[in-house]
Amino acid sequence: MLFDHAAKLEQSQSIDDLWQDFMAILPSVGIDHAIYVSVANDMSDPFVLTSIPELYSERPPHEDPFLIHCCTSYKIIEIGTVFMHRHPYIDDAERAFITRAATLGFRAGLGIPMRLMGAARFGCFLLGNGQALVEFEKNVSRRAEELRLFCMIVHRRIEELNSPAAMPSASDTRPGLVGRELPPVFDALTARETEVILLLCQGKTRAESAQICGISVNTLSGYVKAGYKKLGVTNAVQATTLLR
Repeated sequence: MLFDHAAKLEQSQSIDDLWQDFMAILPSVGIDHAIYVSVANDMSDPFVLTSIPELYSERPPHEDPFLIHCCTSYKIIEIGTVFMHRHPYIDDAERAFITRAATLGFRAGLGIPMRLMGAARFGCFLLGNGQALVEFEKNVSRRAEELRLFCMIVHRRIEELNSPAAMPSASDTRPGLVGRELPPVFDALTARETEVILLLCQGKTRAESAQICGISVNTLSGYVKAGYKKLGVTNAVQATTLLR
């Protein structure tokens, strides 16, 4: 699982090392290219990490179509030229930008919004390759939730390395995602089930965890119930015991 690499990423002491390690891991899940863009809440001060820097030579990062249209939600979106027909709201300039990305090897991808509770910035990961639509959905889209949680770990570490003082205080509601090697019993869980149970094990309430994940408490409870059943436990205390 991708989470087996999380501890190493959270120990990175520079963004360059973090990004290199991140890029080295992605081919194992079929990802050839990755872009990370974050901005301040007013869309200023863009920060970019990318495997295809030439993509932004004609259009600035803060005008990336995904950042403009999709980062107001928590929803993962399939992007790229092969999925462009699903996004009729984009204009001609944005279509040209997406088409140019395809010439650089980014035909199909996932756009994954990123925001830490209490942080002054938000952004996204764009993960893609040159596959056709059906091939991408079969090989990559099915792992979307696993990739989202993995990217959240990387996003948090980037924020910490970029501006430690700007991170929310320990008393704020935020995802306390700590990369670590999980016991084998957690391999049976989906990425979302793992996430919500880890949040509860860190002392978050169900309401706080639901807010962090951008889902309802009822939806979260469904993931918790399914995860607890797979782990053979009935509450967060027992799940925490498994982690220890």
